[in-house]
Amino acid sequence: MFIDHTNRRVLDVIEGRDKHLIVNYLRTHKGGLFAELEEVTCDMWDAYANATAEVFGDKVRVTIDRFHVMKNFQEHLTEARREIQRGLGKEEAKELKGTRWLWQTNPENLTDEQREQLAQLKERFPRLKELVEQRESLRAIFEDTAIKDAARGEEKLRGWMGRALAVGLKGLGAFCKTLGNWMGKIANYFIWRSSNGRTEGFNHGLRAILWRAFGMVNFRHFRLRVLDRFGSPRKP
Repeated sequence: MFIDHTNRRVLDVIEGRDKHLIVNYLRTHKGGLFAELEEVTCDMWDAYANATAEVFGDKVRVTIDRFHVMKNFQEHLTEARREIQRGLGKEEAKELKGTRWLWQTNPENLTDEQREQLAQLKERFPRLKELVEQRESLRAIFEDTAIKDAARGEEKLRGWMGRALAVGLKGLGAFCKTLGNWMGKIANYFIWRSSNGRTEGFNHGLRAILWRAFGMVNFRHFRLRVLDRFGSPRKP
């Protein structure tokens, strides 16, 4: 799915996300629909970034969506948390049963009671506390509006990587490897702070079309429904 963030609309939907399909579509519309394209935001799927680079070179900036970065981190955070829990005794492990939500939820989304429960668990399990602090410090970097360019953003993220690697958990190490591999495109976020939040909203709309139709086997009909519902420019 191709989204026009400026006009808040779905530009088109293609049948697959393989690189050659994306390249063909971008080349077809390079001089028309994408003539004034300046930036592409996407998740960490190689085909998106590589297809954009192949068609537009360095004329178009590729930015990795920060929310997909944090989603990837949350997945590795779960791995790291389980790694810690495997080293606990039965009684300690029992104390942590059913607390996953507390460790993975942003503090502002917890109730006062849940925050108090989490505070007690942090005191009881300092290594898990350290994991939460790593998550919050990473999130703080993305939310720091004083960072206004990619170079400064990369500097901050690499500093965070050093601290995260020092924790010595495989889950954090795996995430840091991913962060390092995509660093340039992730750091591009700090230039215009673009994200794929609207894309996720449209994805929900596309799924709603499929739910209401109890699935659709004809891609052409599906595409026409999507463009009819979401293809018109929206008012700011």
